[in-house]
Amino acid sequence: MRIPDWLAAAVLVSLAGACEDPEKEKAKIAELQRKADERIAKIEGETAEKLAAAERKLGELQGQLIEAGIQAKAEADEELTKAKTEADKLAAEAHAALKKARAAYKESERHELALLTKELDELKQKAQKAEPKVKAQVDQALKDIATKKEAVRKDIDALDSTTLETLRTAKAKADQALAQLKQAIHNAKAKLP
Repeated sequence: MRIPDWLAAAVLVSLAGACEDPEKEKAKIAELQRKADERIAKIEGETAEKLAAAERKLGELQGQLIEAGIQAKAEADEELTKAKTEADKLAAEAHAALKKARAAYKESERHELALLTKELDELKQKAQKAEPKVKAQVDQALKDIATKKEAVRKDIDALDSTTLETLRTAKAKADQALAQLKQAIHNAKAKLP
């Protein structure tokens, strides 16, 4: 198979043309290399700008997150302080109410004790005028009454140290002691004519 002459001639001319100007070829390659370098530099610059922008945005978000955390802590501390203040206020009010209740109970119990002491004094006066046999029985009853009266005083004084939970129990105990004292005084009175 033979190559046509005209094709061979065209190939030779193009090869000769390519070989004729190697400087132009080098210039074209250099130009292409320069354009490629510029394009790479431009892409690298854009990438660096995007990376810097992303880092700035990340820094801003971290700053906002820290600021939000600080603000949330400050708000939580403020709420905690408010709650503590309110709890302290309620505790003070409860303490004042407990103090008033103690004072009222003590006053009531002391008033009842004063009335019973007055009855007891009347009983002692009547017992002085009684017959010796009756007087001996009343004197024995008066010893029991003195013990009960002292127990009542202790129960009344114990109201000072009660808590909210124990106040009712302490008052009930004092009421019971007063009732026993009252019964003992009435039993002693019954022995007198």
